[in-house]
Amino acid sequence: MADIIDGKKRIPFMRGMLVHHLIQQGFDHEAAYQVADDVRSALREYKEEVKRDELLELIHNLLSRDHADHDIRDLVFWEPVPTSITVDLGDSAHPFSRERLAHSVQAAGLGPDDAMAIARTVESRLLEQRLDRVKSEQLGEMVAQALSEGHGDRFVSRYQVWRAWGDIGKPLVLLIGGASGVGKTSLAINLANVLDIPRVVATDDIRQILRLTLSQEFMPSIHHSSYTSSRGVQLPDMSSEDPLITSFRDQARVVGVGVRAIISRCIEENTSVIVDGVHLIPGFTDLSQFGDDALIIPMCLAVTDRQVFKQRFARRAKQSPNRPEKRYLDNLDHILAIQQHILDESEEDNIPVIEITTVEDPTSAAVTLVAERLRKEKDVRQLTKGNGKKKRK
Repeated sequence: MADIIDGKKRIPFMRGMLVHHLIQQGFDHEAAYQVADDVRSALREYKEEVKRDELLELIHNLLSRDHADHDIRDLVFWEPVPTSITVDLGDSAHPFSRERLAHSVQAAGLGPDDAMAIARTVESRLLEQRLDRVKSEQLGEMVAQALSEGHGDRFVSRYQVWRAWGDIGKPLVLLIGGASGVGKTSLAINLANVLDIPRVVATDDIRQILRLTLSQEFMPSIHHSSYTSSRGVQLPDMSSEDPLITSFRDQARVVGVGVRAIISRCIEENTSVIVDGVHLIPGFTDLSQFGDDALIIPMCLAVTDRQVFKQRFARRAKQSPNRPEKRYLDNLDHILAIQQHILDESEEDNIPVIEITTVEDPTSAAVTLVAERLRKEKDVRQLTKGNGKKKRK
């Protein structure tokens, strides 16, 4: 039987090695043995040796003829596959993880399944190249190539933008506004996971803390939910103001002090944060004091279909018994009025709105929004133009 000539190496052809390799690639035992037998039979035409490329072409042709449904990239069955791969970050390293890579790829705006498919492709190519160590920059290039092939350059650009932002070292502050029940907290948690943002703060938690320090007599609006805040406000009989919106804005003004304090602390610690809550009225919380110390990206969630709102409250009541459906349904008109006020303010301030019922995946939509905003940053543009060659932290 012919030997395999691979560079300076001479390896005896062993049918069992090929069978084992094919089984690892997803073949059943019978099919793997049949392919290996066919290869061995074909090799009888060779006298003493077969070159690497000749053998690979032979196996590829046999698989294409009889097993076209199998997508096998790695046919070098005679070389051991690395049992682990290390990602070199320059000053540190960590084991390659398909799950970790898929997680980072979601920052390009892909859903979990598509991101995992990209991670599998990259892992397959690493194994095919028999790499047991890969630099972070090289891994990023492999991800970009897989993204380009599977989803287009738009997703490549978003992925590179997010990697560039990681090199800049400036905190990111995401503000997620919207009425009660639209899914702000769920989105905040999902975004924190996808974008590796360590802190999530809800404005309702800030309001609860303020309730402990400010008496109801002194600050009545914060002792009620946003949609019942008007119970604590008395307007002159002849006033033309809407008591609900007036009290809600008063509540938002007070909570805004706490929001600014949270952002200020995160900037001091150079830590990114997501703040979500109904009190994030666009243009109402003055954030000008933070200047260029952080990148602040606001967005708004909305559910414009009344029936969908009812369904969401019913579902939430089942998941959280302490949030009864009736309480929200009894105040649905107030909730919708507050939502309309927030949407009006968002339009006035050009704040992007994500309509939950019109997008397939709100998290992917929000990630895309963040990536597009990052793309406009001068530092990000400079790094991406340089192909992200700056050393990663």
